Amino acid sequence: MADWGPMAGIVKNTLALLRAPGNAVAFTVRSRVRWSRGKAELQNESKERLFDHLPTPRWAEAGADEQRMCADYGLEALRARSTCLVYAENLALLQAMERVCSGLELPVGSDGALRAADVGCGVFQYATALQRFLARGGMGAPRRAILRGIEIDGHGVYRDGHSRADYARAHAALAGDDVHFQVGDFAALPIPEQDVITMWFPFVERYALLQWGLPLSLFDPTRLVERAVATVRPGGLLFVANQTEREAETTKAMLRSLPAEHVRTVSIATDLVPYADKTAGRIASVWRRC
Repeated sequence: MADWGPMAGIVKNTLALLRAPGNAVAFTVRSRVRWSRGKAELQNESKERLFDHLPTPRWAEAGADEQRMCADYGLEALRARSTCLVYAENLALLQAMERVCSGLELPVGSDGALRAADVGCGVFQYATALQRFLARGGMGAPRRAILRGIEIDGHGVYRDGHSRADYARAHAALAGDDVHFQVGDFAALPIPEQDVITMWFPFVERYALLQWGLPLSLFDPTRLVERAVATVRPGGLLFVANQTEREAETTKAMLRSLPAEHVRTVSIATDLVPYADKTAGRIASVWRRC
């Protein structure tokens, strides 16, 4: 039987490239219009069946993990104002950060506060989990954590008429006064040095960028990674999560030529979300700025 693996990849990438002109036009339009319907209301769902996708033995373990994380990281407000999927994704992020930060002391500024920027935050639905971990996780906790989420494509409009930025601001507000969101190109924004930079699934392959709806003109992963390292203060940390091992190797190759010391790499596959199979190849790495 013929091996269609390589051919399937070529077809997939070719079809993605066909989207490039439309992506460019659509991104230009929404960036100029900057549509906003105003404050978005976050929907809530009962969490009683949060882990119904898991087999019975694992269901009980996951429930115990959820209760621990809710108590340890103060997720009560999030639990009361989120869908099951959003809540599960926050739990998965906390699980990932606990794995990659095991035994690490998170850096803080001279005033004892940790300042962090999250690059490419999308709708920022995980704002609560990320801020809480930066404030309460790792060694040396607790600490004040001031988090800024940055998304270049913040003006996409959903079916209810709200934009991505509308929802991102709602998630930031739910996370607390120390969490902020802004629309902009991280690589071009005047951002002061940060103690921590996080990048969840940055676009290091053209296919992923095009599938998201961005134009090819914005595909410059080397520039993005260089700016991320430059924005971390010496001694600060850079966290990068990738969807696949190939993406992780691409990211590592870029980072090895920069003033960043590799600390560790771990798998962040998780069964806490209903699409567990799609997380099988996820990998996170942490780097210390030299």
